[in-house]
Amino acid sequence: MSPEGKPVSLLKKQPIMRKVILALVPCVAGSVYFFGWRSLAVVAVSWAAGFLTEYAFCRNRKEPVSEAVFVTATIYALILPPTVPWHVLVIGIVFAVMFSKEVFGGFGRNIFNPAMAGRCFVYICFPVALTAVWSPAAQGTWGALGVWSTASLPDAVTSATPMALGIKGLGDIPPLSDLFWGRLSGSMGVTSALLILVGGVYLYVTKTANRSIILTVILVYAVINELLHRLGVDFFPGALPALMGGGFLFGAFFMATDPVSAPATPEAKIAYAALIAVFTAVISNYSVFNGGFMFALLLANMFAPIMDHVVKEHKKKKKMTVAGVDKEAS
Repeated sequence: MSPEGKPVSLLKKQPIMRKVILALVPCVAGSVYFFGWRSLAVVAVSWAAGFLTEYAFCRNRKEPVSEAVFVTATIYALILPPTVPWHVLVIGIVFAVMFSKEVFGGFGRNIFNPAMAGRCFVYICFPVALTAVWSPAAQGTWGALGVWSTASLPDAVTSATPMALGIKGLGDIPPLSDLFWGRLSGSMGVTSALLILVGGVYLYVTKTANRSIILTVILVYAVINELLHRLGVDFFPGALPALMGGGFLFGAFFMATDPVSAPATPEAKIAYAALIAVFTAVISNYSVFNGGFMFALLLANMFAPIMDHVVKEHKKKKKMTVAGVDKEAS
């Protein structure tokens, strides 16, 4: 019962979140096709653990669980390796909901993107599980639809993703065709640029995700990589491989656009997106970490409130200046 004595519904209806989940369906389907049915089980367990964690807090506040928790749980699952251990999966989503969302007061009050914060936590706590063991994508027309996991196939485990090795100068950048279709090892739901674009374009066309953030982060990142590639700077693969590999497009469409952790003012949104692009390029190419976009997004989340404050103060001062000039003129 609510404080007013009315019954509290279990779920808070959020039509915009349902659109995001719909946009994620191609990536979920792709994870099953490339890596086996275990991928769908990973998403289901993430949903269950995320819902129960948020329910524990919402019950005390006598509030319904937000449907946004299913978006967080789906995104979190898709950016994990197909071989992620079950305990790592659960620990990460519990951290994502509890410490990145609920401790701030619940939906609409979090500073950091919950899904990315959860992945960052397990990335640091379980580095081997998150960086050292990857399953390659299944080959053939039917892909992995006939197996539980490609990790069970003979000689099916690799030590690193091809894109990570290529950017670090330890191997060749995968062909654009592989990056486009997604038949290569990587996080289970973000290897296919095509499937990401199917859902991402839906978000863009329906204005479910902020268009200025999407365009800015993609354009700035593309320009940085293409320019430095043409200048001969080591490890920068050029615009197309950089955009299509490493799950960058997934981050641009589904994570940078999170309306809660991103700035609210139009000018700050553009600065925020540009900051993500710059940070991603620097961290991906010059640090020991492969999760360039992950750290870039979380760093940008920290600056989002400051950016909004600066923009609002600038507009306020400008308005006061104009008002003062008009007053003197009269």
